[in-house]
Amino acid sequence: MTLDASEISGFERHLDESEVLSLARDMIRIPSVFSTEARLGEFIASRLESWGFSPRFVEVPGYGPDVVVDYGNPDLPKIVLAGHMDTVEVMSGWEHDPFRASVEDGMLYGLGSLDMKCGLAGLMVALKAIRNMGLEDKVHVSFQAVSGEEKDGDGTRTLIRAGEFENTRAVIVGEGFGGLKVVTAGRRGGSYYEIDVRGRSAHGATPHKGINAVVEASKVVLALSGMEMSRAEGVLADSLAPLTESQTVLLMHGGTGSLTVPEKCSMKVVRCTVPGGRIDISEDFRSVIAGLGLEGSAEVTFKSDPKNLYLPHMTPPDSPIVRAAVESIRECTGSPPTVVCGVSEADDNLIAHEAHVPVICMGPGESGALARYHQSEEAISVAQLGPAAKVFARTVLRLS
Repeated sequence: MTLDASEISGFERHLDESEVLSLARDMIRIPSVFSTEARLGEFIASRLESWGFSPRFVEVPGYGPDVVVDYGNPDLPKIVLAGHMDTVEVMSGWEHDPFRASVEDGMLYGLGSLDMKCGLAGLMVALKAIRNMGLEDKVHVSFQAVSGEEKDGDGTRTLIRAGEFENTRAVIVGEGFGGLKVVTAGRRGGSYYEIDVRGRSAHGATPHKGINAVVEASKVVLALSGMEMSRAEGVLADSLAPLTESQTVLLMHGGTGSLTVPEKCSMKVVRCTVPGGRIDISEDFRSVIAGLGLEGSAEVTFKSDPKNLYLPHMTPPDSPIVRAAVESIRECTGSPPTVVCGVSEADDNLIAHEAHVPVICMGPGESGALARYHQSEEAISVAQLGPAAKVFARTVLRLS
């Protein structure tokens, strides 16, 4: 069942753009660092109930429950509007109160303003507008506010296991890296590795009798930093630069702090992989490290938790969901967006590879110096909040 042009454009008289800012500020004022999302979930469910929806909770062990709403004709394939409730922890360097949700010079400041409470607010207001159009026989929309995205994606994994993505045509994640100038149709993946370097302990006053695992591990870090990264041909990153792999040492720990030569040093490394590229590069690691000639009996072992493997994905630019998003942004803003691949893995990867559903990421966001994701002084331009909600609604209606 396809909606006609008048039905698609008719949503605008049901959508109050100012409501997005008001709702986003309310949500920013509710702290929801990962694993503490329950209070925000209760607020979201209460607001949805006040609009006439029937939200339900899906329990997520170790986190606040997900909030799910279904609207429309269940016989139709559904379109999922998804976003995460959790934020990272409060970083040092804030000048504004991270939970006050203050507005200054057209910018809304607060933890989660970019990532991604403004996106959640826009999705909710778009859903409300679609409901107020009275199209329940012609559309099928699901809204999902999930927990645990900033940690391990367990909120989305739980919904996948519960069958919440069955009979789904497409998923729109309402987080915009770069704002409405881009549609993020793919994501790099993330392969995580733990490397343990073993030396030999000795008294710290006689280091020549031991093998310092921290020193040997430092050689490994320097060698890994010089590895060549491959490029995804013809794909742009959300910075609009060519998309390439990257590699980061996330953690390094060795020694006890006593006057003892450290016998073990551990590190955690992530290789951000690209669509069409290799996923497992453990043999590359082994080859590089084997060529170092580490001293004595130093050993290197590799560990990889399957739960920490995020596969890269790219929804084809000519797919219905990407075309609908591009055209909706053009109609709402006057400018066509660029289709890009996000540099960081997220729930999009899980939806694409575990739920096997086309997925994009778009919505309010910032780029350049203003893209303070996972940083202090996180803020977003107020002017883009209303248009983002309109884009969400128009995209859903174009696909229905």
